[in-house]
Amino acid sequence: MSHITFRRSLFLLFIAAGVLFTELGAARLWDRDEPRNTRASHEMLSRGDWIVPTFNGELRDHKPILLYWLQMLSFKTLGESEFTARLPSALCAVLTILAVAILASRLAGHPRGISHEGYWAAGALATCMFFVLAGRAATPDSCLIAFSTLGIAAIVLSALAPSRPFSSGHVRSAKWLPAMLGYAALGVAGLAKGPVGILLPLAVVHIWWMVCYWLQQEDSRAVESANRIARSRFLTLVHRTWAVFHPLQCLTAIWALRTVPGLIVTLLVAAPWYYAVGVATNGEFLRGFFLDHNVSRAMTTMEGHGGTLLYYPVAFVIGTFPWSLWLIPIVIWSRQASRQGVVQRQMVVLAAAWIGVYVAAFSLAGTKLPSYITPCYAGAALVIGGYLRHFELGWSLPSRQLRNWAYVLTCVIGLVIGGAVIALSSAQSMPLLMRAAFAGLAIAVIGVIGFLWDRAQLTGRVPTTWLIGAAVYQIVLFGFGTKSVDQYRQDLAMFDQVVVENNVERWISVGGLEPSWVHYLGATVLEVPGSPSDRATWTEIERQFEKYPKTKLIVVGDADLTTLPNTSIASAIQLEQIAIAPQFLKSGFVAVYGLSPATSDINAHPEQSLAAQDSSPSDRLGASPLENSPLDHPLLDNPNQTKEVGHVELRLSSLPDLAAESVSPVAPISELEIPSSMDVPSLSFMLPEQSDPRVTTSPNAASDKEIPRFVGPSPMDTSQPSHTAKFPNPLRPTTPPIDLPDSLR
Repeated sequence: MSHITFRRSLFLLFIAAGVLFTELGAARLWDRDEPRNTRASHEMLSRGDWIVPTFNGELRDHKPILLYWLQMLSFKTLGESEFTARLPSALCAVLTILAVAILASRLAGHPRGISHEGYWAAGALATCMFFVLAGRAATPDSCLIAFSTLGIAAIVLSALAPSRPFSSGHVRSAKWLPAMLGYAALGVAGLAKGPVGILLPLAVVHIWWMVCYWLQQEDSRAVESANRIARSRFLTLVHRTWAVFHPLQCLTAIWALRTVPGLIVTLLVAAPWYYAVGVATNGEFLRGFFLDHNVSRAMTTMEGHGGTLLYYPVAFVIGTFPWSLWLIPIVIWSRQASRQGVVQRQMVVLAAAWIGVYVAAFSLAGTKLPSYITPCYAGAALVIGGYLRHFELGWSLPSRQLRNWAYVLTCVIGLVIGGAVIALSSAQSMPLLMRAAFAGLAIAVIGVIGFLWDRAQLTGRVPTTWLIGAAVYQIVLFGFGTKSVDQYRQDLAMFDQVVVENNVERWISVGGLEPSWVHYLGATVLEVPGSPSDRATWTEIERQFEKYPKTKLIVVGDADLTTLPNTSIASAIQLEQIAIAPQFLKSGFVAVYGLSPATSDINAHPEQSLAAQDSSPSDRLGASPLENSPLDHPLLDNPNQTKEVGHVELRLSSLPDLAAESVSPVAPISELEIPSSMDVPSLSFMLPEQSDPRVTTSPNAASDKEIPRFVGPSPMDTSQPSHTAKFPNPLRPTTPPIDLPDSLR
């Protein structure tokens, strides 16, 4: 039978739908790409702009337009939600699965319908770990995979030389219509993620055609075996490589695959939007996207995403899990199948070219991420499907030793995954996460069942068992597991509550900003550069507060933010903590503060204002700088603390029996000693604007008590304007000032 039964068709549909759609919208959007993309689509839809993507009110030049268009259509049709944000990716994944099923069937020699090879290839792809991750995420990866796969499939099928009822295994000049449809699909892939959606698929199909064309020439050419034996393996490899890729052969492939007219079609599809966005942004999007996010990522390591040449081979093994547990038997089968028949040889050559081009290209790039090679999993699925079909029929079984090793390795890895999930659940205090441990258990179970089927000489049931176990693993991990983890995102729950209970005119963040906060706040958030301990940061916050009095402030820090250093708080505002929560899967906290005008006696310009300081944990955030001044009563509990007020630093000592009620020098001073016998309810003095005076204590020669001493720069620049600072003494009520004794003038 050349095509699969109706029951198998339904089963494949059930597997794909279960893996991709189960609890698709249950978890909130994950930082950092999902909320960025979704918020960008929301902002474009709100403006009615289908050309320029923005995020948080700024141009987003990271990715092209395709995902935003699909999300906007999804939002307009079904409303905005996590499900509709991820729906385009899931549908693109379904499209990829269908394309691989058809491509594998044709490469296996079946001219119509979906063959068993196509069934197994589609099932394997639908349950590859990173492919499922891409299909369930609101990112452009699934869109890229879908249309690059469609482009490759259409061009390859247009160049096959069929011979009914099965394929001859030869290549020919591409048919015009399917080839042009393939190039149009590559144009859409270029709208998904840029040049990689066009250049790498073209490299795949051209290498496949040239290798297959050279092999069929070798088949029709009489070559003396003596000449083959005379060459060493190395020289043979060099000779064959040159024979395949020499310039004349490349030109032949370009002509046969209609590359030049095909690229014109590709540009006609992709170029109009790039032109429009370039005009709308005066070239800013094109510069940022092509130079920063393509050339720079290829040439240098960006955002710390680097790695060695082994990075992508390891990522490939993880990304194709659990089918990579059969990696060695699959490689052995591919080598044997390519030698035994020209039909399977085309499939193996295409898979090798597909995997090799993506792994090699991104291994040479400076910036590395596991998702970059996900499009090549469609190629890997081709040979996985062929292998599973022969395994099912018992035609090309691996040795019993290899099969037993695969079963044992599967059990061990399944138990390790389950144990790792349990350990992570305990370490992060997420008891609900333990549900995801069943994913590892599912892998261990299929290893045991596979071994039992093998012992019972029912090896034909092993592939189906593996497919069911792989689907259960993906559903538990990415469906129910992510839903469980999402319930511990306290920061988003805090923001939801703040938005409901407060009327917010403006949001400001300092110390960090997660894209998910912007998305779920539903507003533009101004991120002020600098840290919470930086005075310039608070100057900018004060300026924004003057424009938007109903501002709410987000502060991110590594310490408990129940208090903030008063050195940071500008004098014109005071803070009131509204809510605080730990950061999700990060150290530190995120807190929301309300801003209000501070009540203070300090008279100074905003940029020259004096801010009360205290790093003592006993201070309250809502207190004004005046209430937290260094002479405030609670601070006297620690007489050796050093406090800064504006440009004034105070080191407090015991202040008993202060006799003078006021000290008001009228000239700039560099040092002022106050005898301990003076009782000072308030202390006034003139300070040069640019000075850096200090108040310290020194021992009194006449007593064991320490004397507060005011120390300023000497000599002091009297040309600078001055301002008055007044600090009340909370220990005694304020009384009318008295003249300063001559001894202190």
